[in-house]
Amino acid sequence: MLKRVLAVLAVLCILIPASVGARSLVNVSLGFGASYLAPDDVEFSQGLSNPDNWHFHGEISARLAFIQAQALVFPMECPSGNQGILLVGMGSLSLPMAGSLLSLEVGGGIGLTYIPSNSEQTRPSYILAGGESKDVSSMTFGEALYRSPIYLQAGVATELGPIALRLRYFMSTQTALEDIFGEKGFWSIFNVDSGALSLVLSLKMF
Repeated sequence: MLKRVLAVLAVLCILIPASVGARSLVNVSLGFGASYLAPDDVEFSQGLSNPDNWHFHGEISARLAFIQAQALVFPMECPSGNQGILLVGMGSLSLPMAGSLLSLEVGGGIGLTYIPSNSEQTRPSYILAGGESKDVSSMTFGEALYRSPIYLQAGVATELGPIALRLRYFMSTQTALEDIFGEKGFWSIFNVDSGALSLVLSLKMF
């Protein structure tokens, strides 16, 4: 009898934490994040109080089991002073370490910077890998993606009910898809240009 009681208690000790921390199979969420990008000539902690070092964005993510897709939108100011939008599409793996309480997220994608027309620049343009600016009418959208920089991310996430919190390191590279399939090869994606520490708060939609 004692052995049966101990066996039941052992099973409960395994099943209860697993059920509390279990992740749903499908997750679609909307989020808002802030990314801190420290200037090269400033120590990491010294630039935290400067609002120019912070970049805010919105994102939508969809996960099926451990495969995740994300779309991020960053309003940004280009070096020329024009206002633009950075659109980043990411594919990643979301690997549960402790159910929904802790997951490891790693992945990569393509970021396309679009600058709409304004009073100073009458024609919209894309900013491609290496900072090259091209008129929208000079190439198709697919060509622009093929020549846009690759972005990488690595971080952790936790889900508490419908709310998720993500801490990630978000990296831009100097490499485009055309470089990977060209002379530079696959390993050129690790030619990181800059990195930002990002914190994202998201709400599960379904």
